[in-house]
Amino acid sequence: MATIVRVVVDLLIAVIVGSVIFNVLAYGSAALARRRRRNPPAVDDHERVPWPARVVGWLWAFGVECAVTALLTLTLPLSFRRQRIRARESGNPCRPVILLHGYAQHTANFFWLVRRLRRDGWLHLYSVRHTPIGGDIGRSADQLGQAIERIRLESCAAEVDIIAHSMGGLVARAFLCKAGPVAGVARLITLGTPHQGTEVLRWLGRDPMVAQMRPGSPFLCQLIADDVVPGLTDCTSIYSADDALVVPATNAYYPGAYNIEVRGLGHMSLLFSRRVYELVRENLAAEVPPRRAVAPSMSAR
Repeated sequence: MATIVRVVVDLLIAVIVGSVIFNVLAYGSAALARRRRRNPPAVDDHERVPWPARVVGWLWAFGVECAVTALLTLTLPLSFRRQRIRARESGNPCRPVILLHGYAQHTANFFWLVRRLRRDGWLHLYSVRHTPIGGDIGRSADQLGQAIERIRLESCAAEVDIIAHSMGGLVARAFLCKAGPVAGVARLITLGTPHQGTEVLRWLGRDPMVAQMRPGSPFLCQLIADDVVPGLTDCTSIYSADDALVVPATNAYYPGAYNIEVRGLGHMSLLFSRRVYELVRENLAAEVPPRRAVAPSMSAR
């Protein structure tokens, strides 16, 4: 018993230390990337806050981000649970929601968001697994397409909604660009997605997925050139001005979408923020503008 306790304690310590080291590297890389920018943004009211208050706020956000990173690392075993797709109830107005994780993450990232959504009436929630590291965003988009078709078929739903975190938003956009009007997606909500790329963590540049997320990469240029998504699907981009993994933070702005900027939140903390959840719930519940041709699922043909 003592051996088991020691192993658990050692694991917790390793996860906590690893989370702190990762965030030190991320925030340090973000600071260096901001210093390299030739034209820094104009000082706004937020930046005029006295420096002691800014330091306290930064330390709090950094501490929360470290804690959240450690927690999500520990939830990794939950991502191996099998999900059962159920037929949609006739009286339930909520479309099935697909949850799409980001780079180097897993499907259990959304456990807190799922808990809140289920409490508020969204009962059909499906986390889709795709290649988290060392893969290709285009191939992940193909995996997403297969999952969406299966969920639409087995749940008897004409359309689904997508909530995508970080790189997951680029995976969703790549799928929607390829599928076009027959995608069967009513709404796309992205959280901290580098829609225009990110300059941070250059030391991970050998990973092909990280290279694809660099501003000006061939993948992003093609995605932007072919982007018809805002005309096909109702799109919302929620992002933080204090995100250390999307640098500059304005690169999370998605032209053509409804963009919402929040402050004081780190990249992973977006998944736990009450403010962000309220925005997600409000957008999921809103009526989808009648501007797209709806493609029926195979079960409805």
